[in-house]
Amino acid sequence: MNKLLDFLRTNASVLFPIITFILGFLSSRFTMTKKETKDLEQKLFENSKNLMLAQNDRFQDFSSVMHKYASKQGEPTLDDFYEVSTTGEKYFYQLKIISDAILANQVDKRSRDNTLIPKVREAVEKTLPSFYDTLTKISQKRGLNYTGCLKRENYESLYKVLERYN
Repeated sequence: MNKLLDFLRTNASVLFPIITFILGFLSSRFTMTKKETKDLEQKLFENSKNLMLAQNDRFQDFSSVMHKYASKQGEPTLDDFYEVSTTGEKYFYQLKIISDAILANQVDKRSRDNTLIPKVREAVEKTLPSFYDTLTKISQKRGLNYTGCLKRENYESLYKVLERYN
């Protein structure tokens, strides 16, 4: 024990700067400066904005196709089924991307809580069931062999978002 104390006393002028450097280095790796924090917040906001814009575009396409189908005169065609199916899948795929980003903490909290989660909730509770009902009705009217149904495992990330942030 005495040898250790003697060693520390004689080498204090060398050990002190080394120890403070190591502690400073380690603490800087586990904390962020104000600039780094602001940069991260801006990155998350930009990510949220891009996801919201993409979601809005996909929703407009999907909504337009659903409106076109709902106001159609006469029997639905195979093209109607294809159009509803593909635009719906694109829209729900975008919601999966959004949900994965939420689960990975890649969006800012305000956008997540005020805009993105309500869109996911609306899709799970209303839009997805309506989508599958519409496809079933079109296929029955056309005599198509369509056996699709809403399965949670196909939209797992949407459900996980609602469970975590509800």
